[in-house]
Amino acid sequence: MTKDLTPNGILTFFHPDTDSNTYKPTVQINAIKKCNAGGANKSKLLVSDGACFTTMLSVGDEIERMIDNNTVRKNTVVKIERHSVNHAANNKHFVLVLEISVLSHQEEKIGNPVKLSEDQIHAETLKPSSNSAARPASNTVATLSNAGGMVSATPGGTPGNIYPIQSLNPYQNKWTIKARVTKKSDIRTWSNARGEGKLFSMELMDDSGEIRCTGFTEAVDRFYNLVEQGQVYYISRCSLKTANKQYTAIKNDYEMTINSDTTIVKCEELDTGIPQIKMDFTNISDLENCENNSFVDIIGIATDVGDVQNLTARSSGKQLTKREVKLQDRSGAAVALTLWGKEAEQFDTALTNPVISVKAAKVSDFGGRSLSVSFNSTLQVNPDFPVSHELRGWYESSGKNETVRQMSSSQGIGGGSRDTPHKTFSEIKETNVQDKPEYFCNNASIVFVKKDNCMYQACPSADCNKKVMMESPTEYRCEKCDKIYPNFKYRLMLTVKLSDFTGNEWVTCFQETAEKLLGVSADDLGNLKESNEAEFDMTMNKVNFSSYNFKIRARLESYMDESRLKCTALSVEPIDYISQSKQLIEEIKLLEG
Repeated sequence: MTKDLTPNGILTFFHPDTDSNTYKPTVQINAIKKCNAGGANKSKLLVSDGACFTTMLSVGDEIERMIDNNTVRKNTVVKIERHSVNHAANNKHFVLVLEISVLSHQEEKIGNPVKLSEDQIHAETLKPSSNSAARPASNTVATLSNAGGMVSATPGGTPGNIYPIQSLNPYQNKWTIKARVTKKSDIRTWSNARGEGKLFSMELMDDSGEIRCTGFTEAVDRFYNLVEQGQVYYISRCSLKTANKQYTAIKNDYEMTINSDTTIVKCEELDTGIPQIKMDFTNISDLENCENNSFVDIIGIATDVGDVQNLTARSSGKQLTKREVKLQDRSGAAVALTLWGKEAEQFDTALTNPVISVKAAKVSDFGGRSLSVSFNSTLQVNPDFPVSHELRGWYESSGKNETVRQMSSSQGIGGGSRDTPHKTFSEIKETNVQDKPEYFCNNASIVFVKKDNCMYQACPSADCNKKVMMESPTEYRCEKCDKIYPNFKYRLMLTVKLSDFTGNEWVTCFQETAEKLLGVSADDLGNLKESNEAEFDMTMNKVNFSSYNFKIRARLESYMDESRLKCTALSVEPIDYISQSKQLIEEIKLLEG
């Protein structure tokens, strides 16, 4: 049986003349051990040619799937279709297995192989190459020191030894990766006690995995306009460090930083062999098992698209734009996906039930389970994936008529709140709300509006809403900003009593919600209070006994050693009776089984 394996097949991996593109030996896998490399689950393979053996590392999801489904197991004979030899520090050399094909399964180990020593392997790498004279001295590359920042590689040129992304670690320095830029960020600026600057980041991918790459200040000037999203590049001489998981959703323990020695060469090959984008989709029904603030790849049909909403961030006072989209997939569930900024504004609402895929959507437990597109995410509308076409066919044939389970109690998709669980005040009190807030919707009527202390004079700065102290009729001091301003802005903090058929509850409405409820801006209402008390009272009273759909957050607070329920209105919308009726019909169908 030994003759079925490639003679001297293991040692040949390390010879200088071995071409990794053409050398495809037949070997036997004598043992498999799962491990973690670069943030992803990989396997150590004990690989033999019948006479000797060494340990190799599998790199690639396809090999892992073959191991998991037992297609590749102990004593399997395989052909190594693609590989890379990694030359690390301290004369350490090892083989990365990128692709294999299974030839046969054996019951026993072939031959009596002995382990190759590090000295044997190192000696093999030092043997003279028979064609070294014919090799070009080097390829033209771009560094931060050249004037143009980057030049194209010659057709067919391959700078350096190509390493899989998942094999990189901080203890290597002589490596080159061939990777596609799957995402390029906008240029962002920063400022702190040490100074100020700018940065951008890229997400790079090959068929082994992904890694984040960041460039600062000088790197921005040299490379930002030259690197194109979607293109493939040869990249080398970046610094590697442990990844900060707070700023990336990429499954890699390390991240790259562009430095003064970095080289970037555009790959001009027509067939680069690098996939466009790699997605590992999670079923919507499985989101309930995902941790809060984790990241998932998701794909679904957009069954409902909400309007653009403008809001103010409480922490920073910045103006934000968002849009909610409801996604449904074949798992029998639907979830709310929030788009922010440009993606919310530029979303094509003319599309009918488009397929939406998001790489690295952020999971939230806000109101059940919901998703959002963050700066780490990549959103695609009607992507050209096989799974996208399958999803489209399923939805058109039967999916649009199926009853689905709502994973989100999201706000106002389609102009109403039909995806939010409706609870009465009686039900919310029976829920036994503890430290974790409860979110619910309620069709309630306003029975009383507190006019006293319904607004305050706040700092006029866009990033601050703190109360100001009047030092003179033309001077208002903000303690937080430590500044004196000639004016102020009004901020609403309206308390109303809401009533439904089970009871009533005091609810606080802050700025945007209160303005929408009263139909007047805070500044106009404040001026009215100062100039025309009767009209102010009329404005406040006209909302009494009107009914709305309120999205409410309820939490338990302690005051004077007494616990009490505190409710805050997060949004207020006209009651959408058509949407409400459809929701009730869905719930009736579920009860009918």
